[in-house]
Parts: sequence; C-alpha cells; structure tokens
Amino acid sequence: MSRSPTPPAATVDRVAFYLLRGLTLGCDLLGVLLLAGVLLLLSGAVVARDLLGLGMPWSEEVASLLAIYAIGFGSLSAWVRGEHLVVDLFSHRLSGVSRGLQYRLVALLSCGFFVLAAWGAWIMMGASANNRTVSLGISFSYLYLGILIGFAGMTVLSAWQVLRGPVEWRPVADMNEEGA
Repeated sequence: MSRSPTPPAATVDRVAFYLLRGLTLGCDLLGVLLLAGVLLLLSGAVVARDLLGLGMPWSEEVASLLAIYAIGFGSLSAWVRGEHLVVDLFSHRLSGVSRGLQYRLVALLSCGFFVLAAWGAWIMMGASANNRTVSLGISFSYLYLGILIGFAGMTVLSAWQVLRGPVEWRPVADMNEEGA
C-alpha cells in the first residue's frame, strides 16, 4: 500500500507539490478519456460500416486528432512522473550533490530539446494553417497544437527542474512493498 508523502516545507515547493499532483491527475484523466473516445469512435465506425452499411469517413480524422492530444497529455504526465525511457548507467553510484547536478544537467538538456520541438510544432501550425482535412475540413494546425501543448508543458516542467531540482510528490511505497 502506498501513502502520500508530506508536502515540502518551503512555500514554493509546496505549491509545486500540489500543482504536480493536480497536473498529473488532470493529464491522466484527459489521456484516458481521449483514448476511450478513440476506442469508442473506431468501434462505432466498424459497427456502423459492417452492420448498418453506413460509412463514417470522418472517424479517422477525429481519431487521429484525439490520439495526438492523448499522447500530448500522456507525455506531460509521464514527464512529471519520471516515467519516460531513461538509460541509467551510473546515477545510483553518484553522491547526493553529483546526483543533483546530473539531474539538473539532464533537465537542462531536455529543456533545450523540448524548446526546439515546441518551436517546430509552432512553425508547423503556421505552415499548415490553410491545409485542411478531407472529410471535416479541420485545419492541420489543430493536430500540431496537441504536439505543441505536450512539448510546451514539458519545457516548463524541465525548466522548473533545472531551477529547483526534484520535488518529491509521488506516493511513497510502503516498506512491505519495497521488500517484496
């Protein structure tokens, strides 16, 4: 069983503690709802086509849009949780200060990558503003907006990590779980 950690004493870190918890919960909820929408939409399109003989050509466009936003919010949640793929070869051997410096260096490099990716999504939003989907006529800018949201959010979070370091906000595992 896991229990919630105590919020940090510093006011700024306490605010970050609650913001990170709320952001993760919100992103998880949105991601699940969007993916459930994709599943329902595609299932409905199959049933409508195969059983009722009705075509839903717009379902592919909407499913793509929902999936991109689900990925954007999911990646934001994964970044907060520290669940993105990481190759950790030597971090466990570093001292506390060295581990903190490595954490901030990785956050700084990640922030630079996220800024470039968000900027690329912004550029693509402008470049594709007049390009529209076939069935619904939705601007492709809305597709790139989902990507921009994910990378812009991760940019802000990684910048925070560079400035403040890690803020423990996740539930702490019970001692019985750690030994199991």
